[in-house]
Amino acid sequence: TSVDEDSFQGIRRLKELILSSNKITYLHNKTFHSVPNLRNLDLSYNKLQVLQSEQFKGLRKLLILHLRSNSLKTVPIRVFQDCRNLDFLDLGYNRLRSLSRNAFAGLLKLTELHLEHNQFSKINFAHFPRLFNLRSIYLQWNRIRSLSQGLSWTWSSLHNLDLSGNDIAGIEPGTFQCLPNLQKLNLDSNKLTNISQETVNAWISLISITLSGNMWECTRSICPLFNWLKNFKGNKESTMICAGPKHIQGEKVSDAVETYNICAEIPVVVTEKPYQVPKTQQRPIFIPKPTVPKVEDYEPTSFTPSPSPDFPTSGPEPEYEHVSFHKIIAGS
Repeated sequence: TSVDEDSFQGIRRLKELILSSNKITYLHNKTFHSVPNLRNLDLSYNKLQVLQSEQFKGLRKLLILHLRSNSLKTVPIRVFQDCRNLDFLDLGYNRLRSLSRNAFAGLLKLTELHLEHNQFSKINFAHFPRLFNLRSIYLQWNRIRSLSQGLSWTWSSLHNLDLSGNDIAGIEPGTFQCLPNLQKLNLDSNKLTNISQETVNAWISLISITLSGNMWECTRSICPLFNWLKNFKGNKESTMICAGPKHIQGEKVSDAVETYNICAEIPVVVTEKPYQVPKTQQRPIFIPKPTVPKVEDYEPTSFTPSPSPDFPTSGPEPEYEHVSFHKIIAGS
């Protein structure tokens, strides 16, 4: 089923046009050129496979556009260029696999964008060029494996981001640094094993987060997220289950961390020049140097010679021997 290009001639003042659930497969390039005052256009639940390059040309007053549940595979470059007042765009439940960098060019007043239930495999925030007023993006239930950002500017308007139900296994460090005012984040039902310290450090404005249904690895790599959640005062989905290691599979992350002291503090080890303790400590053997008393300190009747090792003496050797010998003879 198609809609002729002159189907709406003569009704320029039309503000709302509902064409949903009509099995429309094709729209001519100029179908809506004769209704420039449209505020609300609903094309959802049809069978559209393509959008023409000038499909929405001249719709400068359009506020709401529904394209949900069609069979769209691409979004033409600058197809929304004239929709400068568009506030709401729904492209959910289509077959979109990728986005061109300029797909949403011109949507300077867009606040809500639905892209859920498509076939995206990766998302780069650079594909949303300077949507300064966008507050919410819905990307749940795609096939997103990687998430990155190539922005050179701060996306301060974005408050809500739904990434649940994807295949995200890791988040590049710095991905969320361009989103300083993000308040609500859904990451449940992905394949995350851990989240880096750099990532949680960027969650400075969150008031709500969901994290259940991931493949959390309950080793020390879970500690940045666990410690962040302990201090988080907002709404959080707490049913996080360990997927590994094997001996704690199925346990709650919080229970496992507490039970096994996974995030216990590790003492700081100084590695500049480690001190090596000897394997066996032995007391040093000191051989005292014998002290030979002066001759006049001896009493004649109490001295008895005995064999002894040759130790150095404090006096001249010949004189000492002579005097000692003389004393022995005198006392016998």
